[in-house]
Amino acid sequence: MGQPDTRPRQPLCLLWAIPYLLCAAFSHLFNDPVSHASFVWLPSGVAVGAYLLTARRHWPMLMAGLFCAQLILSFLWRGQAATALVFAITAALSSLLAAWTVQRLTPREGDVSFVAALLAGAVAGAASSALLGGGWLWLAHEAHALLRLRNWVSSYLAGVLIMTPALLGLAHFRPRRSGGPRARDLALGAVAYALLIGATFMTFDGDMIRNLPYVVTFELTYLPLVFAVLVALVWGPLGGSLAVVTLAFMVLYQSGQGEGPFVAPDNPWQALLATQAYLAITALLILLVNTLRSARAQSLERAEQWRGRFELALAGSHQLMYRYNPQDGSLELAGDVQAALGAPADAMRDLDALLARAHPDDRSRLSLHWAARRAGTQDMTPLLFRLAHGAGGWRLISDKGSPLADFDGSVAVVAGMWRLGEMEPGTGDVR
Repeated sequence: MGQPDTRPRQPLCLLWAIPYLLCAAFSHLFNDPVSHASFVWLPSGVAVGAYLLTARRHWPMLMAGLFCAQLILSFLWRGQAATALVFAITAALSSLLAAWTVQRLTPREGDVSFVAALLAGAVAGAASSALLGGGWLWLAHEAHALLRLRNWVSSYLAGVLIMTPALLGLAHFRPRRSGGPRARDLALGAVAYALLIGATFMTFDGDMIRNLPYVVTFELTYLPLVFAVLVALVWGPLGGSLAVVTLAFMVLYQSGQGEGPFVAPDNPWQALLATQAYLAITALLILLVNTLRSARAQSLERAEQWRGRFELALAGSHQLMYRYNPQDGSLELAGDVQAALGAPADAMRDLDALLARAHPDDRSRLSLHWAARRAGTQDMTPLLFRLAHGAGGWRLISDKGSPLADFDGSVAVVAGMWRLGEMEPGTGDVR
């Protein structure tokens, strides 16, 4: 009997129209009070994220849903059927192109290449949106068409860089049953998040910065970035996405009230572009931090998995691995040393400790064997010797290894395997 199909049904992708409409309402609510243009078009990020989280065979249905949502918005805000239709087609095609570009570049999950792929997709989507929408505005002889076109591109880019990573991070988040963040990290992240909110409010509140010099108010804009990066480092990708969304919403709200260091009453379009650039750079910075942190976490997780597999292989084959460093005399053992010898691995941290646990009849041979290895002798003949077991008796061991030369011919390390044999009765006294 085949497995039941647990994949989402195709009509469920139409539900993406709901966050699309909500983000559109939010973006429209906090338009620039002078130019009435959107600082950030968040629905672009929702649409690209929706495509990336939806199977390609469902993209036509998803595109139809997003097209209808944008058609409703454009008709309500523009009032002209032809313009509404063009804008809906533009939004649907540009987001589809952006998502296709990201997938076409096939970035590895958690790899830094995802940042470049997402940026390339955002640029491709913004360019197509500007080409189609801007071309229509030019044909319609709308006022300030070029300025609106520039704002169109920057608001689209900012929306993708803010919302798409947040949606992807939320969709890929899996709570752990154990081994979650420590209480110290939770507290430090909470403090950094609170400082982020406070610094953003202080920087973009008009009453607090009114009497400060322009240079000071501009330099204060770096302060929220520091706390946003700290939140991303401590809380991980989900915390970084939360920091970006929080910062963006606060900046949009304050800028929508005509406040903040970027406000310029004599040049509203320049202030609008500065706000968009600030949010886009912030989103790109946190995305890079999140990606680097995720890549490091995945590398550590893969290394831990390989370590577990290696130790299982050693245990299944009744072997131990060793590594001896002639520079500092340290001896490292890998595998289930406790089960094999009845002692922890650090009980034999050097050759003296190893010789102390060896059978009295084997110590001289073992000492000569290791002296030859430290001298660089390449003798692959296995050596049989006995080591004391912590529970009593002697463990028979077959040692097979060799020294590895450094670039100057000296011995860099001695590595090999101990094949575990049977137990021999005896007191196993290593004193």
